[in-house]
Amino acid sequence: MSSGAAKPWWQEAKELSLARKVAMPSRAAHAKPGDAFLIVTEGEVTEPVYFELLRESLQLATVTVKIQPGRASDPRHVINSAADEVTALARRVKKKQTAINEVEKYDHVWAVIDTDVAVRNGIWPDVQQLAKARGVRLAHSTPCFEFWLLLHIQGYTTRADLLTGTLAKDAVEKALGKEYSTNAEIAKKVIPTFLAKWPEAFHHARRVREHHLAANTKPPGNPSTEVDHLVCALNDAATEHYRKVKL
Repeated sequence: MSSGAAKPWWQEAKELSLARKVAMPSRAAHAKPGDAFLIVTEGEVTEPVYFELLRESLQLATVTVKIQPGRASDPRHVINSAADEVTALARRVKKKQTAINEVEKYDHVWAVIDTDVAVRNGIWPDVQQLAKARGVRLAHSTPCFEFWLLLHIQGYTTRADLLTGTLAKDAVEKALGKEYSTNAEIAKKVIPTFLAKWPEAFHHARRVREHHLAANTKPPGNPSTEVDHLVCALNDAATEHYRKVKL
């Protein structure tokens, strides 16, 4: 066969596919190994257990990832709790009073919050403004954190019946077939079921966001979640061997 002969169709298709992959931009890293995180949650059971087990699965040190509930189950209190902890750490560093298991600063400060009550009460814009003013990133879910969990076990969905946190929690329990957050002991037994599928939930969350963008939905879209951004940042902070989602 001469050098000018046409390539087989399968070879042309393979080369085209490879070219497209090369042309696709890489996902920008949300964090780098060694970065320190402060994660303050609205929930007192499910969210802290979820992120603590995720930290363990990614082999991130307790020194660099601090997880704690906020002072009250109100997004504004969660944001203020996170910002106040940053200020308190800075004071301890200045006075040389930090503990041996403390970092000197947090590279990433997050508040894990629900939007259902804030949207219903018309204060969601105030919540966003407060977070920006206090330097806290929001890992918010609509109507609540349970939608993020639902993406693990039900797969991609934009079901329109999750109008309240209670309905979302019921949907998770129905899909799971059992309770998952009555107390910390139960949560620690059940949450690993979700964690095994967080990379899939990560991709589902992105698809949900694309759905709302295409539909020009007024944010925050119901249902939707931004928890994938925080989870992705933790993933990027892990050493390459333990990452579940690659750049």
